[in-house]
Parts: sequence; C-alpha cells; structure tokens
Amino acid sequence: MRKKYLFLSLIMLASVSLHGQESDPLATGLGGVATVAGETQTAAESEKLKVESKGDSIPMWKKKLYYGYNFDIYFHNDTKKDSRENGWSFALTPEIGWKLTEKIYLGMRFGGSYANYKSSYLVSEIDTSYYTDLRIHVGSWEVAPYVRYKMKSLFNDKVGIWLEAHLYAGMDFPRVTEGKTAHTDYDGLRYATTYGFQVSPVITYQFNRKSTFQIFFSILSLGYSGTMYSYDGHREFSNDVIIFSGKLSNLLSNQFTPGLYGLKFGVQKSF
Repeated sequence: MRKKYLFLSLIMLASVSLHGQESDPLATGLGGVATVAGETQTAAESEKLKVESKGDSIPMWKKKLYYGYNFDIYFHNDTKKDSRENGWSFALTPEIGWKLTEKIYLGMRFGGSYANYKSSYLVSEIDTSYYTDLRIHVGSWEVAPYVRYKMKSLFNDKVGIWLEAHLYAGMDFPRVTEGKTAHTDYDGLRYATTYGFQVSPVITYQFNRKSTFQIFFSILSLGYSGTMYSYDGHREFSNDVIIFSGKLSNLLSNQFTPGLYGLKFGVQKSF
C-alpha cells in the first residue's frame, strides 16, 4: 500500500512540473514567471523576444528600401538694381531611397511645382524711365539625387539631425499673362534649364518603424545654381553661388535678400 501511495505522489509531482513549463507567461500577468528552454523569463521579457523575433522575420529589402513624399511652400522676394520680383510657389516631390547604413541614406526626389510671380522692370528710354509690371505663371519639373548623413540622434533615436547634399536638374516653363514683355528678361523666353547642387540640414522624427516625419531647413542651405535661358534664336547663361538660399552676387552688391521664405516638409515610409 505504501508503494502505491508513493507511485501516485511521483505522478502528481511530474504533472505539476510539466504544467509550470507549458504555462503562458502572459496569462500570469506582467509579473508572472515561466520556464522556457530551461530558463526563467518574466512576461515582459517574453513579449520583448516576440517583438524582436518578428523584426528579424522582416525581409532585408523592406528594412532598407523606403519611399516618401514632400511638400514645398515657397515665398519668393528678389530685388535687383533694375527689377523687383515677388510671389509664391507650391511643389510636390515624391522620393525613393535606400538605407545604405543606419547613418547614410541614398535617394532621389522628383516632381513638379507651380509658381505665381509679379515682376516689375525698370524701362529706360531717351527722355524717361518707368516700371512695367508683369504677371508670370511658371510650371516646373525637377529631379534631385541625394546623399544624407546622420550627425546626431536624440531621444532614443526618435529624432535625427542630418546633413544632406543633393544635385538637381530641371526645367521651367514661364507664361506671361499680364503686361508687356519688351525690355524684360521674359521677352521671347521659351523655357529655362536649371541645374546645381545644395547642402542643407534636415531634422527627422520617427513615429514608428514605417513612418518618419522630416523637415528641411532650406533657408540654411549653401550651394551653386546655374540657369540656361532659351530664347527665340539664342541662349543666355547665368550662374551664382547660393548662401542661405540667396545669391552671392546680390549680397556683394548690397541687394541681398534670402531667396527662400517658406517650409519644406514630408514623410518617409518604409515597406
């Protein structure tokens, strides 16, 4: 009889031990303890391992490839010796890129914009001088490959401070809807080809693994810009160094006004 009771006790002890190993750590609450593969884990540790395991299952191309869309609200003010120009524009520029490393991104933006300007030109004749006013609408497209380097991470990698350098090339198609173009830069102008490079800071905020907000500080940009104007029968070229989005030639002639007053922002999305 004593042997029978001893056998039943051993069976009950084995059953309790197996039940402890197979219990769900989440079912016991955050403070619960479970034995998995011979190691003791809390529910919180178990959940963390599940999240990490899920992240490891994401394909590499989904971790590296991203896309996005950016918006540019632009206010323009340029004063020269014989002309004044002001207006606004709006641009939409989608982008696609590759995370080369955690700190280096390679990408390309492309898109179009619409601008509405009012220009006043000083016209000098033999016995008088006067300003002629023009209303100009401009449609543009542009492509811009870029490289971006993360200089600083803040708040557990939620905020990133980047330095971005990009090349750009595009075309502008102006259309004068008001005023006479004689003796102005728009007299016979068909289109303009733009090109150059720019360096500026970017700040990002990562909402989650798939969404990152970004804001471009173009007002702090440095670079170079060139333009080829195609007129009826001839072409003209201009180029300039850009400091704080303004032209260096204007700065040297005491006519410097930053060329950009506005905001450029967007969202990057991971797959």
